[in-house]
Amino acid sequence: MSKTFRATAILVGTTIGAGIFGIPYVISKVGFLPGIFYILTLGLLTLLLNLVYGEIILRTPGDHQLTGYGKIYLRKTGRILAVLSLFLTIYGALLAYLIKVGEFLSLFLGFGNPYLLSILFFIFVTIAIVFGLRTISFLEGLIVFLLVGLVFLLTIFGFGKIDFSNFSGANLSFLFLPYGVILFALSGSSVIPEMEEILREKPQNLRKSIIVGTLIPIFVYILFASVVFGISGSLTSNDAISGLRFFLPSWIVMFGALLGIFSMGSSYLSLGYVLREVWYRDFKLSKAASLAFACIPSFVLFLLGAKNFIGIIGISGAVFGGLNGILIVSIYEKAIKKGRKKPAYSLNIPKILIIILFLIFCLGMISPFLKL
Repeated sequence: MSKTFRATAILVGTTIGAGIFGIPYVISKVGFLPGIFYILTLGLLTLLLNLVYGEIILRTPGDHQLTGYGKIYLRKTGRILAVLSLFLTIYGALLAYLIKVGEFLSLFLGFGNPYLLSILFFIFVTIAIVFGLRTISFLEGLIVFLLVGLVFLLTIFGFGKIDFSNFSGANLSFLFLPYGVILFALSGSSVIPEMEEILREKPQNLRKSIIVGTLIPIFVYILFASVVFGISGSLTSNDAISGLRFFLPSWIVMFGALLGIFSMGSSYLSLGYVLREVWYRDFKLSKAASLAFACIPSFVLFLLGAKNFIGIIGISGAVFGGLNGILIVSIYEKAIKKGRKKPAYSLNIPKILIIILFLIFCLGMISPFLKL
């Protein structure tokens, strides 16, 4: 397996996680065409943001996460905001995975308490995180093949069940609902430092890896959402898969549940590793303490009863993901002036585009609290 493929796979595997299962639901609320417009627009903005982050990393000596880059370029305030953004975004994602993965495990197995299965999942992935990036990136490569294959399988067997009348109409009273959920689903920038680490001997490949690794999830999301919403229509469930049991054979629904287990498992592994590295590299904690701080907070929230899947990913994507975007753009403006390394690529983004990005993320942060 080439290092470029491994780097691309870890971005794809991290990006395609719990968020994919919220996309058909929010599209069923706002309408198909507005929903696809959201995916394409936010997808291109995410691609630009990921490339910006990659250039920041290439311009800066040493190994850091967003917290480290915030401290280097934005001083103490930047570090504080970066810590809040990174931690809240990733902890929100890990919580969302824990909420849904037990339900998918129960659906796939045909038995078992979802709550207890989520606990078993937490134990397994926490142990896996201990083995580090090499194990995670290897698993990502296998999971990406399986994940994309499962989406195409669902497409092939579900296409005949699509009711194309579902694709007409729109409900603008839910116009702001998709923003946070789709931005959450597209977020994978936290693993770009790990991609650079994998490609350190060939940094010129980072740009291509980021582009491919960002475009694949956009395509997969459009395909997945079109099939699921085309079949389920207004009956689309908030996890996309369970609602399909009224329209498709049970074995296809089980494959959909397996897709959920794979995608959430791979994303949990990658993001859990990122958090462990932040505590270990940037806060200088021991490896054991770093692992505990990375995994336990979201698990405690799960045990305390957090269960609103769409609400969690919507707020996490819009508010915390928006703050993450604002920070990356702000750091970029400093890095192109103060970075001490010559990067393998340079975007040369016009100032007006930087301002547009900044405004979109600022305005998007209030979207979960708006309704027309």
